[in-house]
Amino acid sequence: MWQAQASKSSYGESIKALEADIQHANSLAAALPKDYGGNCIHMRLSYSPFAPIFLYFIEWMDYSCTDILPNYLGLLHILVYTVYMDGMPSMSSKEQKVTLREFYAVIYPYLRQLEGEFNELEDNNNHNYNNKKSRCTDVLSRKKMEGWRKLSDKDQDRDDECGICMENCTKMVLPNCGHSMCITCFHNWNARSQSCPFCRDSLKRVSSRDLWVLTSNSDVIDTVTLAKENLRRFYLYIENLPVVVPATHVVALEILELHQRAACPPPMTKAPSSLWQQH
Repeated sequence: MWQAQASKSSYGESIKALEADIQHANSLAAALPKDYGGNCIHMRLSYSPFAPIFLYFIEWMDYSCTDILPNYLGLLHILVYTVYMDGMPSMSSKEQKVTLREFYAVIYPYLRQLEGEFNELEDNNNHNYNNKKSRCTDVLSRKKMEGWRKLSDKDQDRDDECGICMENCTKMVLPNCGHSMCITCFHNWNARSQSCPFCRDSLKRVSSRDLWVLTSNSDVIDTVTLAKENLRRFYLYIENLPVVVPATHVVALEILELHQRAACPPPMTKAPSSLWQQH
């Protein structure tokens, strides 16, 4: 990690470590499923116009914090843009600015997490493909499993019921005895007797934050849905990054504004008549 370099390391070594992390992030992004346009994101290191002079100065002064000052002063940042599969920038590509802090705190860890999730999905798909033939041949066993699943769904509906109010809701588990009930019944029973309604175990030192949440099968999201949702959130985060306006566009806007002012000069005010009468 670029910020974790030793204080005695030179600025050149810090830049090499930063560029290596950016290249690794690019390889991780290229391996992900592409966005809706079939493109993938690419990142590169960018310098402020004053960065070379200032960084040469702090190296000449032999400061030990040469890898902290550029980040603090914003002399270095990362540009994110979209590219085609061959690495060429797309026609609708726009450069978006990312600070080093955002890169190491959000983008880089997010890409590593997505890599692990999609690698796990690929391994599971390969395993399921190898076992597909043996599963398809066992028709009788599958029918038995379907019948068992229907019975288990009915049992699951009964399990979701609170043992006190008999309502289907998310149940909270008591940490001491393990009995479960809904949060409303817990508050009512705890305020009334401060004991478990099933085993009379004491609840004097048990608060709402000490309870465990009993999750059901409907509350658990499968890994495929979770990976797709994380990928969607990642692309949404990239789309909301600030767009860098090139210097040529800024100059063009300033020239256009000057032309508009010249074409529409301000109206001249009429001189007071008293000035003409004095001469």
